Amino acid sequence: MEMARTMMRHKDVDQDLWADAIKTAVYIKDRVTSRAPPVGKTPHELWTGNKPDVSHMRVFRSTCWVVLHKSHVDGKFGDKATKCIFVGYPDGSKAYKVMLDDGKVVKARSVVFSENISSKAADVPEDSPVDEVVEGETGLDAGSDDQDVDAEEDQDVDAEDDGEDNQQDDCSDKSADDNQGSAGSQDTLRWSSRSRRPPVEYWRPVSLVAHEAPTTYGQAVQGQESTKWRAAMDREMDSIRKNKTWRLTDRPVGRRVHKGKWIYKVKDALDKVGNNTTRNKARLCFMGNRQIKGLDFNETFAPVAKFTTIRCILAMTAANGWELHQIDVKTAFLNGDLEEEVYMEQPEGYVDPTYPGKVCRLLQALYGLKQAPKMSYAKLDAFFKSQGCDNIDPDACLYLMMDDGEIIIVLVYVDDLLLVGSSMEAIDKIKKALRKRFEMKDLGEAKVILGLEIMRDKTLGILKLS
Repeated sequence: MEMARTMMRHKDVDQDLWADAIKTAVYIKDRVTSRAPPVGKTPHELWTGNKPDVSHMRVFRSTCWVVLHKSHVDGKFGDKATKCIFVGYPDGSKAYKVMLDDGKVVKARSVVFSENISSKAADVPEDSPVDEVVEGETGLDAGSDDQDVDAEEDQDVDAEDDGEDNQQDDCSDKSADDNQGSAGSQDTLRWSSRSRRPPVEYWRPVSLVAHEAPTTYGQAVQGQESTKWRAAMDREMDSIRKNKTWRLTDRPVGRRVHKGKWIYKVKDALDKVGNNTTRNKARLCFMGNRQIKGLDFNETFAPVAKFTTIRCILAMTAANGWELHQIDVKTAFLNGDLEEEVYMEQPEGYVDPTYPGKVCRLLQALYGLKQAPKMSYAKLDAFFKSQGCDNIDPDACLYLMMDDGEIIIVLVYVDDLLLVGSSMEAIDKIKKALRKRFEMKDLGEAKVILGLEIMRDKTLGILKLS
């Protein structure tokens, strides 16, 4: 608050700009050191781990000129710049927030600053020297506060401004020393007896926040929960090996070899008792962003169950008192047979020590492959039809089977299967058939579907989603 008040008094800023002054003061304080420990560290550095760059900072409400793009210049002899007032730093952008003469606020990057002269237009002569010149052209749209102006970032403040700032700092330090001397020994005792600790949100590293998933393999194996993440990756590799997803081969000549990437996620779940819990999940994904259509893949579309279909089936289940269970197909995308010839580097952390120079020739689909959803659905579709299930139009992921008077309904949504049966015997029958063909995780009675919690009262015939 004091910093904002000082900035406003220094440049005789109107009271209407108090919000911009406070926001600019907070922006500056996050990027300068303080007396609170650890000394020599800024809040921005403690939070992000990166030392902030302050070379772009400018004096609040200083005069500046925004260089216009040629499309905004009125004729050959039109002005190539427009005079503005600097009022802060916009969020999520390296530009500056400036105010035009008509009071509109825009964002601009190609800016010429003059911080050592008055900000009033009447006091600035036309040949007034400027502190710096930023090269690059920019466009300026005064009709929108969110319009970014594309150009180069302005350069550092020159030595003259640094001298002025240092002079102000010296004056401030001198004034502070005088005040401290007149206060007597009470202030000294008060400061020496206080135990200063930084706020938790400033010094706590982001990677150590509870349930924060790592973004790289290095973070996963070096973090506090490295044991859990290694176990999750081991489970993923066991499923891949069991499914014979690839075989090692020599590096092909004239063929693109793609890379893989570990993706980590902390998933919220409900245990069998109904308590909230979390589990660490690791997935080896194929980086399919460089796949070439016609060479590495052809069709990619795969249907999923419509939400209206799911609601209708849940309503029928509640009305008829049917059983409702849920199954998760482990490594669902690894079940599709790959038709194209695709190669991938050995996954990080699991390179075969005997053949480190070989690559993986994919035989089955892998997460990240553009054709993986289509192939996975095709394999599930073929399985259900082999079991005597009929596909119900118009939903391609709805299957119905009638067996000895028993009704079995299956809904497929990627790797989640919703099983509906007129009796537990019917549910157990379809589960047994699925276990023989796929690696499954039986979740028991359905409690969560597509992020919605299922609350059911069989005695009253009520089923709710929340």
